[in-house]
Amino acid sequence: MNVIRIVTIAAFAASILSLFASSMTFADHSTDKGEIKKFTSDGYFVTNILKVEIDGAIQPSTASYMDRLVKHSNDSNYQAILIELNTPGGMLEPTRSIVMDILMSNIPVITYVTPSGARAGSAGTFIVAASHIAAMSPGTNIGAATPVGASGEDLEETMKSKISQDATALLRSIAEQRNREAGPLENTVLTSASYTSEEALELGIIDLVAESTSQLLEEISGIDIVTSNGLVTLDTSGASLIEFEKTLLEKFLDAIGNPNITFILLTIGSIGLTLEFLQPGILVGAFVGILGLSLAFVGLGQLPVNWLGLALIAASFILFYFEAQAPGIGLYMIGGLISFVLGGFLLFGGMTPDLPGSSFSVNTWLIGGTSTVLAISMLLSIKAIAEASGRSEKPISAKTLGALGVVRTKLDPQGTVQVGSELWSAESYEGAIEIEIGEEVVVKQIDGLKILVSKTQDIESNKNEEEERE
Repeated sequence: MNVIRIVTIAAFAASILSLFASSMTFADHSTDKGEIKKFTSDGYFVTNILKVEIDGAIQPSTASYMDRLVKHSNDSNYQAILIELNTPGGMLEPTRSIVMDILMSNIPVITYVTPSGARAGSAGTFIVAASHIAAMSPGTNIGAATPVGASGEDLEETMKSKISQDATALLRSIAEQRNREAGPLENTVLTSASYTSEEALELGIIDLVAESTSQLLEEISGIDIVTSNGLVTLDTSGASLIEFEKTLLEKFLDAIGNPNITFILLTIGSIGLTLEFLQPGILVGAFVGILGLSLAFVGLGQLPVNWLGLALIAASFILFYFEAQAPGIGLYMIGGLISFVLGGFLLFGGMTPDLPGSSFSVNTWLIGGTSTVLAISMLLSIKAIAEASGRSEKPISAKTLGALGVVRTKLDPQGTVQVGSELWSAESYEGAIEIEIGEEVVVKQIDGLKILVSKTQDIESNKNEEEERE
């Protein structure tokens, strides 16, 4: 019955997640203040430019968003794509996917690192270099693209060499295709070099420095760009910017792809399921547990997961369950807490190398605080469950002996009797006496997995006879 309950709740949780998967971009024909308009499915004149903002770490959801953007722009009448970029870094494979989309775009891609104080760190270096036109605001920087572990740690020397050579080869290929200086770009990987906007311009990494988007569009107007479709002359002076919005799914994935949020959801989901298994019938525990874990695994899909860390967190809740089943000196509890803390630290220390700056790790204070709250809550829960069990649970013989039951299959002299919510194999206590279906009986004796019963009428008759003798 518990399995059916959990499966039902899991199906309900899956249906909630499917709402996000089926989300689509909403059409909106209204315009914002200024020259930026909301994206709609209608076509626009070729003087319009499709604008997007990338602000944050590069993740699979970012790559999916950019892929949809490039495909839409190639199928519509837009003159160019403008990417306003501010990223500390991100995952290597999604970055490579974005670079491929940019290189294969049929229309020019303009990447602009803005506003002042923004950066195109690590993964952003690849995106800027791959663009047809690369620009930066004053006070921005680019570089530091040496691959590191997902938590920011240095890689083992052999692995670091292999990944670095692969990354530099990609940058050289991009530099050749976009006519940029390969040496300074390679140094961002080999020596973690980072450059200001002015230095990047002098070294040939970018094409110009612009104070604002309007200045950028004025300066590049009239430039000839070679795309996969051939030569294109930009006419961007006074062009309208059309904002390409994210779908609900993409917004949801961006939000849930935060390591701290994913860790919290994983913890809440695990607590909910553990409580449900400790005390079956708490539907809220099962619902919260399955929903929390479902959302957590969606978040894990956006992050570089170390499966050893995930296994340690799962093992910690198994140990908590054992502690609740056989409370003692607390060894299971201590082992569970140690596993939980280690799992939290290792959860996003992925085996796959990534580009630096993304900080794919759980906050240390969050791990400490969550572990403390978890220990206290589990102790209180285990204590409450143990006390409730102590008050309500009695030995089978104590609960069943003398209890009233109803005959479910005729006792001739054997059959079945329901006592409370349990169905027992039963036999007439008097031996050869038959007891019909539906008659009320009382349990006189327990013989292993079988009970011996008598009709309540017989018991009352015996009592009356004893009273008459007295």
